[in-house]
This record gives sequence, structure tokens and C-alpha cells, in this order.
Amino acid sequence: MHGARWGVIAAVLAASGCFDTEPCPAPLEACGGICYDLRTDRLHCGDCGNACGGGEVCLSGACVSDPNAACVSRSGGAFVTLGVCGDTVKAWIVAPDFISRAEALVADPSSPGASVPTFDLRDGSDCDAQWSWSPSPATARFADAAAASCSACPSSVQADPAGWIAQVGVWCPPARVLAVHRQ
Repeated sequence: MHGARWGVIAAVLAASGCFDTEPCPAPLEACGGICYDLRTDRLHCGDCGNACGGGEVCLSGACVSDPNAACVSRSGGAFVTLGVCGDTVKAWIVAPDFISRAEALVADPSSPGASVPTFDLRDGSDCDAQWSWSPSPATARFADAAAASCSACPSSVQADPAGWIAQVGVWCPPARVLAVHRQ
């Protein structure tokens, strides 16, 4: 009798995800065992498997018309999702060393080596429509420490992107690499 009861309890716990050994860090959600930001991912917009159509982007969990539809067909790089200050920033990156290091940090956030993402910024939202600025894809790099002058939340950059780009030019956020999706 006790064995049967424990079997039922184990089944309930397994169904509720209590046995997940590596849950996705917030704000990501697991879809098919891979972590995605359901607020911004085109293939899992608002819910796992809810793909946006051609010419659409996922913004705040809803598919909307995308002025940057070319992002869908990009190849030779990776979409890197950062978690910073409770927000996410999804950047298209083509710098191979950055992509490799980002993958290592997803696998083990405490892995030795540089861990502060550092980006040259440019005007325009590129592939993450929630921001009116974007990291330059070719010059992304990691640093050992963030300089106070470039360390900021994305909303601080968003408050005056032209001023930030003109005055600082570099963004080195106190971020965590949440996901890397090679294209």
C-alpha cells in the first residue's frame, strides 16, 4: 500500500516538473527541453510552439508586424539572449569568440574567464523590437569586469539611445547569458 502511494506521489511530482534538474532561469520557459523567452521568441511567442508568421516578431508575448523581418532568415551567427535588470535583450551576434563564450556561460555561469558582455551600440532595433538600439553583431566581446561608465540596465540606454551611443558608445551590462541559438 505504501509503495503504491509513493508511486502516485512520484507521478504527481514528475508531472508538476519537480524533478527538473535544471529549470530555465527567469524569465525563460522550457519548450521541448530548451529555454526560450516567450516574450520575444518568434517560434514560441507567448506559449511553446506558437510561432509568429512571416514578417512578424514576438513582442511582449504577441506576434506583431516586424519591420526587421530579415532577422528570421539570418545565418552564420547566433541569437544571444541576455537577462539584465529583470529585462531581456536578444541580440544577433556573428563574433565567433563571443558566441562560444556565451555558450560556455549558459552551460556553466560560473565557468572561469571573462563574463561581462560588452557591446558597441548602434541606433536601430535590429532583431529585438522592444529596444530602439542594438548591439553591433561583429564586435561583441566579453570583459573581465564592467566599467562603471558603460554598465547600465537596458531601460537606461532606452531612455536616450542617441545620447548613450554618442557619449558612451559601449554597453557592458550586469547581464547573465540566458540562451544561445545558433542559426
